[in-house]
Amino acid sequence: CMPGMTGYDLLRKIKESNSLKDIPVVIMSSENVPSRINRCLEEGAEEFFLKPVQQSDVNKLKPHLLKTKVKNVGEQTNNI
Repeated sequence: CMPGMTGYDLLRKIKESNSLKDIPVVIMSSENVPSRINRCLEEGAEEFFLKPVQQSDVNKLKPHLLKTKVKNVGEQTNNI
């Protein structure tokens, strides 16, 4: 619920941006609507968590954070 843009619009803009597309996107919502969850994942979100977020959900973020960290280290090494 954002003025002038939906969450889907924001997700699409992030994933279409050359500078932002590699940032992992996690959607959090209190609405448990399977069609919305599937749409977010199909449009590029890495994870979808229902509120309230559980510790087990947070643990699911580790692979995404590690993937981003490894990629950033690789890019820095290539730029040296």
